[in-house]
Amino acid sequence: MPLILIIIGLVLIIYNYRVIKKENKIEKEEDILNISFQSVLQDNKEELNDYKMEIGILRRDIAESLTELQEEIVDIKNNLNKLKNNKEMYDNKESLENNYFLNENYIDSSINNQYNKVNDQKVEELNKADEIIDEIDRNLFVDLDKTDEIISEIDFSDIIESSKTQNIKRLLREGLTENQICHELSVSKGEVLLVKGLFKK
Repeated sequence: MPLILIIIGLVLIIYNYRVIKKENKIEKEEDILNISFQSVLQDNKEELNDYKMEIGILRRDIAESLTELQEEIVDIKNNLNKLKNNKEMYDNKESLENNYFLNENYIDSSINNQYNKVNDQKVEELNKADEIIDEIDRNLFVDLDKTDEIISEIDFSDIIESSKTQNIKRLLREGLTENQICHELSVSKGEVLLVKGLFKK
């Protein structure tokens, strides 16, 4: 009896093992089918997207072409309207040609006259500017000469000298340079040069 139970147990185990293997095979086949279906579905979606993109590009190109055609049609209509309006003007062709040549000559002569006037005005302005600059230069040189003469004629001996002025004069007599005096007395170089120029005598 124990032997029968062991045999029945082994048979059941083998039978269950085979059933489980079959189920695994079926699941693998379903997965393969699912994978292949999903891949096919994905491929179709990608192809659809490619077609949609191509259709979109074609639509854009067609729209651009239509827009260009519409613009050309509008231009042609405008040109036709201009030609219709100009037909009346060309009925009397000889008078128009004469008027055109007269107007062209008149326009050329008026442009030349205006150009010459503008050039003359510019030349006059430049000449005036040169004269003014020359006069300013002459006045500056004359003023500088007069200033030097006036300063040399002034007698500064009567003026009460400040201690700063006295110190600058003393250091100048000692032979120090302007920079040394500036450093020594903590004054600007302009002051030293002014005192030096004023009290040369």
